[in-house]
Amino acid sequence: MRSVFQIFYVSRAAVPFDNAAVQSILQISRRNNARVDVTGCLLFSGHCFAQVLEGDQATVRALSARVAGDPRHCDVRFLFEVRRDEREYADWSMGYLHDLTLEDDLETLLLIPAARPWSWPTCWSGCDPIR
Repeated sequence: MRSVFQIFYVSRAAVPFDNAAVQSILQISRRNNARVDVTGCLLFSGHCFAQVLEGDQATVRALSARVAGDPRHCDVRFLFEVRRDEREYADWSMGYLHDLTLEDDLETLLLIPAARPWSWPTCWSGCDPIR
């Protein structure tokens, strides 16, 4: 059986997001993720994001680079990556949870240094992934 690559990151919204903006992101993400066989879940607390992405390693890494380069958020912290025997979010091209009560938890996660200091692409220079 082929394993699945999974990555988890947190970030801070650089601009205010209303429900319509988040729903637009979700609609596009779900369509694009289904095309490349990526699944996962996005959490938004009102000011911070947390996301799990899973699929083929090269695909997930490329998607992570695009996500991290998105100017709508910053302070991106990739906190872990792992290989799993099966997907945790197999039924979701992109699940979503909006929970304002998790704001403090996500702010705490943003204080954790990145899991691995990869060779960060230049498109990530606006977000300081390792602080």
